[in-house]
Amino acid sequence: MIIYLQDKFSVKREIGLHLSFALEGFLSTMSKSERTYTISLANRKSRGSGHERMGEILATAKALFVEHGFENVSTRKIAEKVGISQAALFTYYKTKDEIFSHLVRDAFTELGRSLAEIEAQASDGRDWLRRCVAGYIAFGLGHPDEYRMAFMIMKPHHRDPELPVPLGPGYQVGMAVFGQLTAKMAQLMKEGVIRDDLGPPALVAQIVWGSIHGLVSALITRPKPHFPWDDPGVLARIQAEMLLSGLEKR
Repeated sequence: MIIYLQDKFSVKREIGLHLSFALEGFLSTMSKSERTYTISLANRKSRGSGHERMGEILATAKALFVEHGFENVSTRKIAEKVGISQAALFTYYKTKDEIFSHLVRDAFTELGRSLAEIEAQASDGRDWLRRCVAGYIAFGLGHPDEYRMAFMIMKPHHRDPELPVPLGPGYQVGMAVFGQLTAKMAQLMKEGVIRDDLGPPALVAQIVWGSIHGLVSALITRPKPHFPWDDPGVLARIQAEMLLSGLEKR
């Protein structure tokens, strides 16, 4: 019996060695990219539900876009990080642009939701502006990756610079959020809260957003200890007062 078992294990080892040599010979005939793709099959994840897999793809793509930028990320790289084939990824999202657009849309949707809450809480126009500045900064610092996706990672557009850039679904949501800010500026002008001699509401909205965005983007890209920032709450309060001092109608 002992001899039989030893012979049995020897046969298994022999088969294993033959398979190993066969695999090594097969891989030696393949290119480096083909070998990488074949070996990665062993690390491929089991199939999950569609909703879970889509969320995993988006989370992975967001991390890659934030770290490497749009141009330096491919669908193959996203699929590899998720642990699925590129073909499997295409069953959920057809292109890298579609994934990017989805992420931008989600970021702007979340920002719009935060601003809507501020609108509901504000007691008047001045209170709204103070809350808006503080809330916007809190959103950016609380969701730095989402903020980068919405405002700081741009897709290249190889078009005539004189022609308008077509907006994808994600940026359409973003422009709708900016439209709400413009409408609020128009309302505050009409109510006599802010000056109406500075220009049309859209221009004033651009200045207000640009001012807040500049601070948020600086806080995200140069956080402590890279720059000795004061408390974000203090920064938000002072910025709101500076905006009010320039916008407020006297």
